[in-house]
Amino acid sequence: MNNQYENPFLDYYKKHDIVPVSQDISDLDKHFERRNALYRHCGIPSSFIEGKSVLEIGPGTGHNALFTNSMKPQKYVLLDGNPRSIQETTTLLNAYFSDMSNCEIIESRLENFTANMKFDLVLCEGTIPGQKDPSGFLKSIAEFTKPSGLLLITCVDHVSYLSEILRRVAATALINGKVLTQDEKLDKLRPFFSSHMATLKGMSRPIDDWIQDCILQPVSGPLLSIGEAIKCLSSEFHVYGTSPHFIVDWRWYKDIYANRQQYNELAIDSYIRNIHNLLDYRYLFEPIEPAIGKRLEHNCQHIFEIFMRIQESGIRNNNISELKSLLIDISILTSDFSSGTTESLRQFICAIDQFLAGNPFPSKLELFKPWFGRGQQYLSFIRKDKRCRNFV
Repeated sequence: MNNQYENPFLDYYKKHDIVPVSQDISDLDKHFERRNALYRHCGIPSSFIEGKSVLEIGPGTGHNALFTNSMKPQKYVLLDGNPRSIQETTTLLNAYFSDMSNCEIIESRLENFTANMKFDLVLCEGTIPGQKDPSGFLKSIAEFTKPSGLLLITCVDHVSYLSEILRRVAATALINGKVLTQDEKLDKLRPFFSSHMATLKGMSRPIDDWIQDCILQPVSGPLLSIGEAIKCLSSEFHVYGTSPHFIVDWRWYKDIYANRQQYNELAIDSYIRNIHNLLDYRYLFEPIEPAIGKRLEHNCQHIFEIFMRIQESGIRNNNISELKSLLIDISILTSDFSSGTTESLRQFICAIDQFLAGNPFPSKLELFKPWFGRGQQYLSFIRKDKRCRNFV
């Protein structure tokens, strides 16, 4: 049974007539403060946007666009291939802005979109990982960035996504092959995941949106890590900022010139030394040796591959047994730096044992439920400008 879609995200959203990415904006100031903090992390002060040209690919419901447009860009193009998204984004922006003359909201898939200009800022959140060809998709987006302009994207790697992959496995076990409608699946999974989401104090998405988007939506393609994104764009872009922050550069600025710039190389090294910090948002650890980070990444990638087989063919004992072995190895790794993460892993391993023994998958996992990875990470780039000898 092939659960994947030819056009990831877009086909799934259209099939169910949904845009499951809405945000709670009942406290608009709080929402704006969050977005401002994100932009600041990534090196984009809100004053940069005023008077500039902005392209946003995949605005979803338009909730994040509220903040961006409040910073008064001179031109703001919002592109989405989902008609429902276009409708909701248009309605929301019109409700908050009396003058929308600077905005152009376009229904189009990325590959069909052309522009007669490059943009000062290009945004694409929650869309690139999971595409059939994430690197190719990223390069297409990056082409719309003008020289010295900024590109802001999101990445997801196998380590940051591990807890979500295990939740997807749990959901598959809970449904256990039953043929259910989308609403019936939500009714089945909502009680299980509601207690998980309640542990996230900063959660601003409705529970049903999260389940549809992050649990029920099939994964149709590879993920895209920070390291992969940097390598993909290294010939045309320098990495600039990240959220969460992890790049530390102690070099003297007078030594950073010509082939000594090495912004991208430094960022990749910092990433692999801190990759374990993406595993569990509850904790912050000291950097580790690259070999340990690579071992952790390898195991998590293998688990992702097993999940893709489960998604394709359903739960089989050999897949679950292989998954269990990898989780045991990861729990041995985490025991050196995070007892809390280790406890969460071990409880999930026990749940797998119960399922393999022919029992229902446990509905209460008190040690597992508060464990979430640092999901998607934000990464900003500056496009090199040959007119000024790549000084940016």
